Amino acid sequence: MGRRYYCDFCDKSFADNVSNRRNHLNGVQHRALKKLHYESLQDPEVILSNDASKRPCRQFHQSGDCRFGGACKYSHLTPEDREHLKTLVATQQESKKRKLPPVLTTDPGEHLAEWLNGRKWPASENPGERSVRKDESVEDESVVNLRSYSIPSLLNGFTNLPVSILPPEPKSLLNVDLLEWG
Repeated sequence: MGRRYYCDFCDKSFADNVSNRRNHLNGVQHRALKKLHYESLQDPEVILSNDASKRPCRQFHQSGDCRFGGACKYSHLTPEDREHLKTLVATQQESKKRKLPPVLTTDPGEHLAEWLNGRKWPASENPGERSVRKDESVEDESVVNLRSYSIPSLLNGFTNLPVSILPPEPKSLLNVDLLEWG
């Protein structure tokens, strides 16, 4: 048995050669299923705008089925579907409005400094951190904040876990330069 080609759109497989693949990809059924797939991924705003000019499909609304399916020139959206799409469009537009940066009327350096100050956490308020004193190699014995690590509860029953999974000892992290990511 030679190589086989599987088409995700059609859920079919066939012998993989140039003529079979070309015939399949140019086939009516494949093109229709591919179009249906990409139409299902459209934005709600595009679906509403395309559907606004269409009249309701009488056969679909009476029986719940249309022999033309996605190729029907009439609308298959119910009033509930339309309302749902309208609410989705409204929420998307609101989220876009909130994501836009405000117009800067003052010095941008002030906003940057404000943002940077917001990124700093005081050691007492930072969750998941605890204070550990440095070892005797440091003269000033200043306090260093280290994150506390623990094994996931799912792995508690296992013995002889790999070293990569075990939490590090807090003393081993004292002389490591920790970088802030993000």
